[in-house]
Amino acid sequence: MNEVNEGLVDVPPTGEGVRAARVKVRCRLIEEDDLDSVVRLLQIGFPDRSEAYWWTGLDRHRIQPLPDDVPRYGYVLDRDGAIVGVLLALYRTVTDEAGTHLRCNLSSWYVLPEFRALGTLLDGFAMRDRRVTYTNVSPAPQTWQMHKARGFKPVCSGQMLVMPLLAGFGRGRRVRAATPETLRLLPEHEARLVADHIAYGCIGLVCSEGDKAWAVLFQRRAIKLRPGETRWPRLPCLQLVYRSTALDLAAFLGAIGRYLVLHHAMPWFVLDAVGKLPGLVGHFFDGRAPKYARGPNPPATGDLTYTEVVLFGA
Repeated sequence: MNEVNEGLVDVPPTGEGVRAARVKVRCRLIEEDDLDSVVRLLQIGFPDRSEAYWWTGLDRHRIQPLPDDVPRYGYVLDRDGAIVGVLLALYRTVTDEAGTHLRCNLSSWYVLPEFRALGTLLDGFAMRDRRVTYTNVSPAPQTWQMHKARGFKPVCSGQMLVMPLLAGFGRGRRVRAATPETLRLLPEHEARLVADHIAYGCIGLVCSEGDKAWAVLFQRRAIKLRPGETRWPRLPCLQLVYRSTALDLAAFLGAIGRYLVLHHAMPWFVLDAVGKLPGLVGHFFDGRAPKYARGPNPPATGDLTYTEVVLFGA
């Protein structure tokens, strides 16, 4: 995909103080030299995010191993050398039960208002590769129907706030911090994933029973008790961003809850879900933070590894 046929269009710019002369706008890959301009544009589009927020995520993503034929950062709209639009496309190579395949987190779309009509160029260029599974883990509510029209399917339809201490402890089940010693109990690719996310600031746990072991990852964050309500304070909590596919979360819930309280003073966490999960004590918030995917290998519900959620942080 690095051999991109750049989109080139004529557009009459609009807006006060802009001449009506037609200008050339093209869609192209983000290069390293573009990053300063990209960050400045993203700060305009997302004024609640700091410059450090963007650089932290971009620096983390920069060192991820990727095939040569996929974009490193995504796409920009270029108007005569000036960047007027951006779409971050965060690729990663996934190894799971289905084999090894490509996944791309479409993140942080912004186009200056006078060029907003050309924003679809970014989407079109970003989603041309049919071997790739595309995800959006932070779609704005006004785009939910658009995602469905473009063939995206929900990965989750809401979030569940879980109170793990109300579950039974579970005899014979252990929960320990992910350390070099306990990571050796996991498959190599999963141990590497957990180690990467601990470096991003996540909490990594290894759950074991007998000679079997599974991983769980949490990210520290604060959630709005009532989305859209600025008067309500944010609730400090953890969000589950990964769990081993074969892990019986309900069976380990009590042990996980005790560990989180003893070591992190946190009695609850949230996780993505399609409904209230059996065996988990808590409340399901339907319609809260839905996530979408399109492609041959959609992620498991709740798998947010290497996405903007963990790369950039809360």
